[in-house]
Amino acid sequence: MLTDAQIAQYHKDGFIVPDYRLPQEMLTALSRDVDQFIGDDPERRQFVPTMFDYDGRFVEYARDPALLDMIEQLAGPDFALWNMSLFGKPARDGKKVPWHQDGEYWPIRPMATTRIWIALDETSRENGCLRYVRGSHKRQEIRQHHEAENRDMLLHYGIDPGDIDEKDVFDLVLEPGQMAIHDIYMVHGSEANETDRPRRAIVLNYMPTTSHFDHALAAKQYAEMDISFDHTHRPLFLMCGIDRCGKNDFEIGHDRVGKRAA
Repeated sequence: MLTDAQIAQYHKDGFIVPDYRLPQEMLTALSRDVDQFIGDDPERRQFVPTMFDYDGRFVEYARDPALLDMIEQLAGPDFALWNMSLFGKPARDGKKVPWHQDGEYWPIRPMATTRIWIALDETSRENGCLRYVRGSHKRQEIRQHHEAENRDMLLHYGIDPGDIDEKDVFDLVLEPGQMAIHDIYMVHGSEANETDRPRRAIVLNYMPTTSHFDHALAAKQYAEMDISFDHTHRPLFLMCGIDRCGKNDFEIGHDRVGKRAA
């Protein structure tokens, strides 16, 4: 469980590194499953935004009671898991991620998501650790993103680096099994991995059910915008409590979990 001081820090800085880390048995199993997942298709080595599309077993890791306890403290007693992503950043091949915010194309209204970023490997500045801009979540809005001139990055759009105050940047240096929890509006990014060490991470996305995951809006966005992944049939998994907004569909997409072709 998070302390009162940690909860206060989360609201102040937009992120925390909790004391809890994955038990060794769970870390070993998750690392093994991720390696197998990447081995089935090497194209997955950099980034997979929607892991449930390919393999439903990863949902069970998101049910870890300790993770759910921390999310409940930050997001309230009613919340759902709506996605899980893999950030591979392989050795000598991990691309830079420019400063950005998540959620620009997420069909969640009002926008609300608490993310758990779990390190499967040691992360350092040298191998492209995640970097946060402290307090950047406080505006509670998505800033303007521009198309990046450097196309050899994992994302092709981002926030102007000139708008970032380096004194507010925090390097997320973690050991395997450690994690950070951050607010949806946090500005973050990472450098390329030019070392011989991989930097794999799993990200879990939980939203309070006071918000609506609008599948109809997702279909509209996918049809009209330049979006590489489709949330039209995104399955939601109720993790705690009830659907407070009364609009979320917890049946759509479940027949597709783990059935997307490689």
